[in-house]
Amino acid sequence: MADRRWHPAGGPMSASAAQTVIFDFDGVVVRGDSFGLFLRRTAFVGARLPLAVAPLLLLAPMVTVPALRPWVARWVSRIGLWGRDADQLRTELERFGAGLAVEPGRVIGPGLRMILDHLAAGDRVIVVTACEHTLARAVLDALGLAGVELVASHIRGPRLIVHNHGATKMAQLAAEGVAPPWRVAYSDSLSDLPVLRAAERPVLVNANGRQVSRARRSLGARLTTVTWLGGPSPEEQSGPVSRPPR
Repeated sequence: MADRRWHPAGGPMSASAAQTVIFDFDGVVVRGDSFGLFLRRTAFVGARLPLAVAPLLLLAPMVTVPALRPWVARWVSRIGLWGRDADQLRTELERFGAGLAVEPGRVIGPGLRMILDHLAAGDRVIVVTACEHTLARAVLDALGLAGVELVASHIRGPRLIVHNHGATKMAQLAAEGVAPPWRVAYSDSLSDLPVLRAAERPVLVNANGRQVSRARRSLGARLTTVTWLGGPSPEEQSGPVSRPPR
């Protein structure tokens, strides 16, 4: 990742001019599991479905064991993407991501608005996600966020080689030269507690009471919770960016 910060006017910013803000992707910018949706709609369809059922049934019970989930994710990805070469996959993921960005109700309007608010305030915005990179990039580009940095999962052909989930997000950010603390982090998932913990202002999105209680035990009074409803319009109200004194 080049050491550049993107200004809304269209040019690079100096590193000292912006403060870093981290956004999760699924559940914060778009609804649902984007890569899972790609597999269900594109990979596990037609003649491929019967071949995939047996191994998927064998893997299903392992999803309940947190330590096995990264391993399960790799195998589900490999089963779903088997038989496609890298160029074909890239084309399909780009097409699917562009379509997802305009699918009615798929984009979380307040999340998109908050990204735009942070960019307008001069912040460095980084989307950090377990979603596959090409797919997430296509969605962001279609939403007019081509300048937003992205740290995501990666596939090579049908193989998931980097599953950017949980603590791996911190390692991936470090590999890109992004060091904590960051000013704000937004996520809807407790798997992102390491990322939220490293933020001066952690924000939990659309969480239920149990999630809030668990997050509060880890994050204390720093935790902010928000409920982001509504459709795809970036004009929806999401509240102003809260900027602490510098």
